[in-house]
Amino acid sequence: MEKTFVLRTEAILASENPTLRFGGDNTIVIPMAILQNLYRYQGFPEKQKLAAKFVDYIDTLPINELLSKRGTQQRNGSYLRIVDNNCELDETIENMVDFSRLDKRVFQVCLDLKKEGCKKVILISKNPSIRMKACSIGIEAQMFKDEIFPSPSQQYKGLTEIFVSQTVLSKLLHEREISIREVYQHGNYEWFENEFLIIKTECSSGLGRYTNGKIVQLQHNERLPQGCRALNIEQKMLWECLLAPPEIAPLVVVKGAAGTGKTYCSIAMALDKLKGYSEEELYDQILVATPTVTVSGENIGYLPGDIEDKVGPYLGGIMDNLKAFFRERNKDYDNLQLRQCAEELFERGFIEIQPIGFLRGRTIPKTVFIIDETQNIRPSDIQDIVTRAAKGSKFIFLGDPDQINNPELNTRYNGLVYLSEKMKGNALCWQITLNSEKSIRSNLAQEALKIL
Repeated sequence: MEKTFVLRTEAILASENPTLRFGGDNTIVIPMAILQNLYRYQGFPEKQKLAAKFVDYIDTLPINELLSKRGTQQRNGSYLRIVDNNCELDETIENMVDFSRLDKRVFQVCLDLKKEGCKKVILISKNPSIRMKACSIGIEAQMFKDEIFPSPSQQYKGLTEIFVSQTVLSKLLHEREISIREVYQHGNYEWFENEFLIIKTECSSGLGRYTNGKIVQLQHNERLPQGCRALNIEQKMLWECLLAPPEIAPLVVVKGAAGTGKTYCSIAMALDKLKGYSEEELYDQILVATPTVTVSGENIGYLPGDIEDKVGPYLGGIMDNLKAFFRERNKDYDNLQLRQCAEELFERGFIEIQPIGFLRGRTIPKTVFIIDETQNIRPSDIQDIVTRAAKGSKFIFLGDPDQINNPELNTRYNGLVYLSEKMKGNALCWQITLNSEKSIRSNLAQEALKIL
């Protein structure tokens, strides 16, 4: 049955090309009041860009067809209409309390479409009160999926489970790759390039990665840095991301709670492949950065001294992990000796501090760039960071979407989630979300993550 979807502002700004995401045999309706609202949209910068892009798209379509009862046909076969309701509002809608004039006009458009003969009219909205009110007056309503800033439960994790026969799993282990057509119900999965897979049978399981229509074995994590080991399945996938050559995996996004090993593993990999420091000289230098935001809201301007004096206090996590790296290799070192080892890396130029606000104009080749606490970076700044990458570099973005200290951001709207969602499925981006229940910190830390 052909359906008619009525979109509100938040549904239009949930993704690029929003009107092409409701099937080729349906009709998408934009109320005129909503279109007017898009012209003056003043929300998040990323959403402003989508609003401007959608308005530009509307301008490319024939006006007479847009305003007709059938609408204008889009490239996927669906029809797009702009509908205005110049008539008075129905009494039921006019008497609604706690709803704006814009909301009422959208409700009226839905009722007008039903009177026009559209059999299946569905209002798409994020607001639960809008959906409930719509249902109360006989309008079907559905939630929408925000593909730019999804809710935590819908955010991309870089990992999924699939099911195969024991024969197929054995084939993967022997031949190192299989076709996705050998997966049960392969057509029901939304396959993302470089997504990691837990491959299950009735009695065993294996690991793999989806790429270019195939499932391949993990292959880059066979030689971990000295003293390192994968403590769980997710860490095996993390090492695969980190050890894949920069020409294959130049961008890595790692989400995980405190203590899951994301920073330690990144530093260990970088040092293991650093020119002049290790045998495998893959990278010339290591850059580390973290946003200068604290729990109390202080910023870089509160601290005296030069740029390293200002930024240094925010890199406590990096220093802790460097000391842990050397502790694993020098069991008899005391805390002072461990700190001296870590500081020597900075003094000799192996590791440099890179303030995020001073990246513009830089070109960064053959470098491991570790950006920690990415969840406290604004989405609008992410492009400026990623576009600094030059040949031979690997940019590693780390963070925990649940640990937001920047008052401008939240668990949905932050640089880490934005980068993850925009780059998922891109061949140059590898991602993994580490399991918060597999923290390598104390039992107290794990309980605090659950309870607090």
